[in-house]
Amino acid sequence: MSSSRLTAGLKTGRGSLWNMTGKSPVTTFIGAGGKTTCVRSLTHEILSLGLPVVATTTTKVYPENQMSAWKSPGPPPPNEKGAWFWYDRTEEESGKWIGPSLKAVDEAIAEDLLTSEQQSNQAGVQCGSKGLIKPYWVIEGDGARERKLKCWETYEPQIPKQTDCAVLVLDRGLWGNVLQVDQVHRPHLCQDLLGKVWNAESAWSYFLRSPVFASQYREMSWVILLNGPGKIIENKQVIDPIDPVDLLLALKDRWEEMQGNLNTDSECEEKRPCNLRIAVGDAKEGELRWFDLW
Repeated sequence: MSSSRLTAGLKTGRGSLWNMTGKSPVTTFIGAGGKTTCVRSLTHEILSLGLPVVATTTTKVYPENQMSAWKSPGPPPPNEKGAWFWYDRTEEESGKWIGPSLKAVDEAIAEDLLTSEQQSNQAGVQCGSKGLIKPYWVIEGDGARERKLKCWETYEPQIPKQTDCAVLVLDRGLWGNVLQVDQVHRPHLCQDLLGKVWNAESAWSYFLRSPVFASQYREMSWVILLNGPGKIIENKQVIDPIDPVDLLLALKDRWEEMQGNLNTDSECEEKRPCNLRIAVGDAKEGELRWFDLW
């Protein structure tokens, strides 16, 4: 398959994790198959540019040793440099860090944006100028117990409403293989997908029932990221699951097939997010490719 088919009529791109998010000020990761890696990689990428970062979770995570810890009901003070991981308390039984409430995270981001705007107005310069650099936020919005695919209870995920870009992560290595029960967190919620080969059809069935197409999140820009290692293989005749172009083309073609079904289109129209990007690549290595459906 040719990459020219992928670029025909679509906005495409390639680059790092932060570029994939459109350099979003507030990014929330949900799903399975590498959320923690995504949080770390994005935090380090932003930090490497000399920008402050606050990472946190609206659920609970294992202790984070690659950032400075901030244990408190409230966020790190404004203008703190470096990368901080904000959590509220430690769970005694598991030792995991329990994050602040969803409300607390939203209030902290809103206050941060307001403070930055006030400072900018007082100084007569734009936010982002030297001395007035606001922190970027990187958030883990649900747990998956180290599985490769996540299905959600009604109270999940926990995505702050201040999120600019939300990213649904799933394991790229599922492609072309039969989906097993032990690969899924909360498998009872997606039993129809179990025991079937994971391909473009099953992937879209999953995407359409995911938070990506939930009406309460439609004002956010969304990315669906098939995360994991791979490479481009030249001169092949079949879909290869480790080739990002092949995966993107398969998902693109399936979506176009679905648009022939008027019922599918009308049912999804009111729930579509404002933007949807499909990406494939290794978040850890920072090599990603994507296209925008709209």
